[in-house]
Amino acid sequence: MEPFYKPDGREINPDFIGKQAEYDAKQISDVTPTQMRRLFNHVKSISQSIDEKGWEKVEPLVRLQKAQLLYTIKRGQKNAKGQSKSSWENLKEIIPPKLDQIKTAQDYKVFSLYMEALYGFYYPYTPSKRCN
Repeated sequence: MEPFYKPDGREINPDFIGKQAEYDAKQISDVTPTQMRRLFNHVKSISQSIDEKGWEKVEPLVRLQKAQLLYTIKRGQKNAKGQSKSSWENLKEIIPPKLDQIKTAQDYKVFSLYMEALYGFYYPYTPSKRCN
């Protein structure tokens, strides 16, 4: 797993936003587009709330996000009719550890960029969008 930041700890690691997001997108291609859109929208909403309300007010929602995600994953696995349950397992291995790394508003902003890249890379790999 690529780190959020370069070794100096100040600059965003471009491989986290690029290579890591693309690799992860391929691992979750059977997660439904509706669920991915929902997850992405939730992250963007929290990111905007940080700008409006400040980190101290929004941090509890960031911490709640992991529980909400695990719930979504369990339901997705249960309802995976004809879909690969491994994509849901992969999602469980990909996102919660990244949420655990978030300690500051800046960390969440980096995570938000990663989710934007993940969603962008994910969409072409979904079964209905794959090119033959």
